Amino acid sequence: MKNKPKLIIVVGPHGVGKTYLTDYIRNNLECCNLYRLSGQPDKTKEGLSKSISMYEALFSYIENMANMNMTLLFDSFFMTEEAMSNMKDKVYSFHEAYKKFIDKLNSLPYDIYYLNLYLENTDLFQERLTSRLHHAYYAMNKDNSIKLQTIYQNISDELKKQEHIKVFDIPMDSFEDAYREIKRVLGIED
Repeated sequence: MKNKPKLIIVVGPHGVGKTYLTDYIRNNLECCNLYRLSGQPDKTKEGLSKSISMYEALFSYIENMANMNMTLLFDSFFMTEEAMSNMKDKVYSFHEAYKKFIDKLNSLPYDIYYLNLYLENTDLFQERLTSRLHHAYYAMNKDNSIKLQTIYQNISDELKKQEHIKVFDIPMDSFEDAYREIKRVLGIED
């Protein structure tokens, strides 16, 4: 029986190390396409329909790529839209669309890995965020990253109940330790 392609979703708060980890995965998995998503900056009611349209288009693309034998690696995905709406950063709730997208994700013909990144030592957020370019539409700071980390953990805990999604919570305090864990989880060989 043919192995399913991998679909890897990496989420976590600003400053946790998503870029480092997704670059590592991209550089160490054969035939791996990396997609960095920034989400929809429109925080008005119209932003909800724009976000839904964007993720519907992405799902269509993912479905069309299923027979290409490629690993698809997403640095953020629709879970980030759910997290940001839970932060009350937007005037709308994404939750109904989020639940539909979870069902859609579960039905995809991929081995699905959901990697929730977090910091055990939340003081590291301050250090890591000082060197980051900040988006004009969202305030990045230690307090917001800590709040986002809690929201992402709640999402991760809920996703662990899903039948076809392999969920891993990965501490990012040490990049080397995280890389070792990713090698184990994804079966990356030396």
